[in-house]
Amino acid sequence: MKEQIVTIFLIMLSALSFGQTLSEKQQLNARATGYGIVAAKNPGKSFSIYVIPWDGINSLEYNANNQINSGWHAQAAVKGNYFSQSFDGSDFSRYSSVVLSEEEFNAYKSLGTQWWIICSDLSPFSNTSIRTLENGNILVGKTVQTNSGYKLDINGKIRANEIVVNTSGADFVFEENYKLKSLSEVEAFVKEHKHLPGVNSANEMQKEGVALSEFQTTLLQKIEELTLHLIEQNKRLKKQEKQIRELSAFRRKN
Repeated sequence: MKEQIVTIFLIMLSALSFGQTLSEKQQLNARATGYGIVAAKNPGKSFSIYVIPWDGINSLEYNANNQINSGWHAQAAVKGNYFSQSFDGSDFSRYSSVVLSEEEFNAYKSLGTQWWIICSDLSPFSNTSIRTLENGNILVGKTVQTNSGYKLDINGKIRANEIVVNTSGADFVFEENYKLKSLSEVEAFVKEHKHLPGVNSANEMQKEGVALSEFQTTLLQKIEELTLHLIEQNKRLKKQEKQIRELSAFRRKN
């Protein structure tokens, strides 16, 4: 069905292109491309298409809202040649490139101002809330992935009744050969670095984020280290209490 829609409009493009100016051919090509894109993304929906030139300055959505009206929204943008080539004024008859989001457009808009914006009365960049990439990664709330290491990449908050994270735990803290830092060593480290040993700084967390499984293990490690310190302090406290009792008993006898 998607292929049929695109084929129909390419036939229309070929039939109507004779006797038209270069700009008119470009606009017709962009309109045909736009119909195919929007129809493929929104099967079964009714919509209208309007094609406008980019003003060379503002966002795609700004152009749609201001060149037409607030009821029209950007869906895509089309230019001639490959993404890596500057626009040379061709009629799109051989090569053209399409971007489907404002993020993608921002990455390539410097290659020329002769972009045609595909607009429709559907929501901006319709049906892009969830996108599956060729490598199987899933994007939610975004259209471009900067780090392919994430199988699920979400731009926004997540709410769930329960999340289970596989982790190795931190039982190694209780092994006899574990080198527990003294409180004096921890104090010296904190004074110098302003964060606990083995824990990333606030700046690193803000920049890189936090790997939940690893972070949970680190937090558990710190809790277990603190527990060992408390156990040792409790032993010393009991020893001191015993010494005090013995000293008091000795004084009473004398």
